Parts: sequence; C-alpha cells; structure tokens
Amino acid sequence: MLENSNLDELAEAARLEPGDAKKAWQLLSNHIGGTDLPEWVKAYVQKSAVVVAEYDLENGDQAKLAHDLGFYKETGQQDGWSYDLDHVFEWFTDRMMKDVQDGKKINVSRTAREYREENRMFANSPDGARKAYEKARKRHAKRMEAEAELERLLADRGA
Repeated sequence: MLENSNLDELAEAARLEPGDAKKAWQLLSNHIGGTDLPEWVKAYVQKSAVVVAEYDLENGDQAKLAHDLGFYKETGQQDGWSYDLDHVFEWFTDRMMKDVQDGKKINVSRTAREYREENRMFANSPDGARKAYEKARKRHAKRMEAEAELERLLADRGA
C-alpha cells in the first residue's frame, strides 16, 4: 500500500481532538474517502461509522454491535458447536438407566465416550460431551427447582 499523508493527518487530528469511539468512527468516515485504501475498506469504515453513530451506549446490545461491525462470525453446524441440551440430557439419562438395569455402575466418562462415538459429536473435544451433559444436568436441576417452587407457590395460594 502506498504511504498516505491523509492517514497521518487523521492520526494527528485524533491526537489533537481526543474523544469517544463515536467521534473516532465519525472522523475515520469523514477522512477515509481521500485515502489510497481499497474501496471495500472505505465502504466498510463508512458503513461501520453509521452503525457506531446509531449505537445506544447505555442500552445497546454489544453482541449485536460486534456482529454488525463484522467481529462476530456465524458458525454453521460444526462438530460439538450446536447441540441440544435437552437431547444430551435425555440421551445420557436413558443410557445410564440402561446401564443400571444391565448391572453396570453409572460412569459419566464412559457414557460421554459412548455418546461421542454414537452421535459423532465432540470429536475435537474429548471432554465436550461430558461437559455438555453436566451443563444439561445443571439446567435440568434448575428447572426442577423452579417447578417445585411454582408448585409450592400455587399450593400456598390455594390454601
């Protein structure tokens, strides 16, 4: 890329006029047109400046801002990335109940290996299936506690 005095001027302007991120993006957007940068870079900076200018600093969704600025990558159905915690919990529970009926002791690590082999998930993370089960189990326990609390409140209300 060619050396560009406009970028030097931009840097000097930013140094002389300190401010917040919105001011910085506005300054970039206003000065990017005269640079020797590729058109796609100029378009990105100008589009991003609009996104930042419209962003609500107090109530804005930072994840959405990051996504709108291109810092968040949508992931497709990748190994171990997209899984249904309800399915994981149900699968583990069914498998462990079957093991108990077959006279085996419950072994979460063994069950996790079996889950990984049968469902072809978490191949890149040996502990991924076990961690997913633990997360699903905790979520299930919280749901059960919430249901019990709701039942208690309803019973108290009806009494």
